[in-house]
Parts: sequence; C-alpha cells; structure tokens
Amino acid sequence: MTDLSRYFDLIGYRHEGKPSIAALKTLQLRHTHTLPFENLNPLTGVPVRLDIPALLDKFTQGRGGYCYEHNLMFGHALASLGFTTRPLVARVRLNVPQGVITPRTHMLVLVEAEGETWIADTGFGRATLTAPLRLASGLAQSTPHGAYRVMDDPAGYRLEARLTGDWEPLYIFEMAPAYQPDFEMSNWYVSTNPASHFTRDLVAVRTTVSGRHVINNTRYSFYGLDGAPSTRQLGSVDEIVGLLETEFGIATAGLPGLRARLGGIVDKARAAS
Repeated sequence: MTDLSRYFDLIGYRHEGKPSIAALKTLQLRHTHTLPFENLNPLTGVPVRLDIPALLDKFTQGRGGYCYEHNLMFGHALASLGFTTRPLVARVRLNVPQGVITPRTHMLVLVEAEGETWIADTGFGRATLTAPLRLASGLAQSTPHGAYRVMDDPAGYRLEARLTGDWEPLYIFEMAPAYQPDFEMSNWYVSTNPASHFTRDLVAVRTTVSGRHVINNTRYSFYGLDGAPSTRQLGSVDEIVGLLETEFGIATAGLPGLRARLGGIVDKARAAS
C-alpha cells in the first residue's frame, strides 16, 4: 500500500489505537476542512488521474478535486488504518427535476466501525458531509455543517440534506459494490464530456469551521453556519484567481489555459446581465 504519511501530515491527523467511530469522525472533519472541492482540471482539459500516488501529489501541491479524487483518497486512508470500507456509486438528485434519470456519476464510501455501518462522503461540493452518517433510515443526523438523513428509496437509499429549511434530495445510492474501473469510466465521462458541468462551469468549495465558501462561475457565496448566505458577483479573471488562491487555498499556477477559460466565463456572465 502507498505510504500515506504526506496525506496525514497535510490534514494534520495522527492516528492512535484501533479503528473507531471517533477516529472516523476526526479524519473526515480534517479532510474536509483541509482539501477544497474544485474542478480546475476538467475545466482546463487536464486529465483527472485517480491512482493514489497522483492524488497524493495533487493534494500536497495545493490542489483539491471532486468526488472520485476525494473519496478514493479518503477510502484508501481509512483502509490503511484498518477500517473495512466499500466504495459505492450514486445518482445525483440535487436540483434535478422529478422523472429525469441521472447516470451513476457520484461516489461515496461505506464504512464499518465498532459494529455499525456508516456512509462517508468527502466530495459533494457545498453539501459535502463533514461527519459520517449512520446507515439508519429516517434518522435526522447532525453534522458540523447541517442536518442530513438517509431515507429508503426504491433503488436503495436516498441521502437528503436540510439546505434551505426543507429536506432536499442529494443523491440515490445502492449497496452493490463498485470497483476502480467503474470510477475510471465515470471519471472520464464527467471530466471530458462537453455536456458535463465540470467541463463548462467553474466550481470551487472551501469548508471551514464557520461555513462554506462557494464559487459557481462568477458568483461567490459564503454559507455561514449562523445566518443567511452572502453573495456577490466576481467581475474579472484577476478577482476570481485571487479568490481561488487566497480564500480557497487553491494553487492555480501551471494550469494551461485557465485564465482564458475564466475569461470566457466572465464574458458570458456579462452578456447575460
């Protein structure tokens, strides 16, 4: 197994003792507070690699990633600590009209800890779980960043979150095991297909103890834990890059064509206003 000392140093985690629920919670919180969610590789046409050495290099060089990158790294770290894990696939339902069937393009991790079954997900944008959830249907569960619940669904289970006061579906998942080739195929699809929002739109999320910073194209929002979200428009490429580098902690140097892609996004926003 690949040496993960760089990963544990990066997120500031030291493991002692047996695999435990407390360790799982601490590791998930440290991961989500350290590594941002972002899609700069698909946006600029840079291949998204899913092997652990490549993920380690990317994360330790000031970058983040999306679901496959985060959850493959997180699942590998859990396995290295003695946890029993199983990767699962999901169909995204957030902001999807009823009746529209979405492909299985999301990944999460099933974890066994102290005789209980949990789900962990470190890569779902602004609704990323900052704590594991018991696989217990209908139970509202608190996390540092809001309430979630797992519900029974005809296809298996449905994860919901209370994002705006009401329960909203995030995704539907089933218990069938998934494997690396499944993620390689889906990763290629979402990172190269012109219809994928990861190749069309800028998405970045940074989770902190006080809330979440979110960039969606030229809109920057902060979703605080104590009040209504604040939002403002970003008017230039320099403003976007500066925010990515500072508030989000994302190293943007070395990404070919990033400024040109952001320029197109800024121009499109201006034309629509």
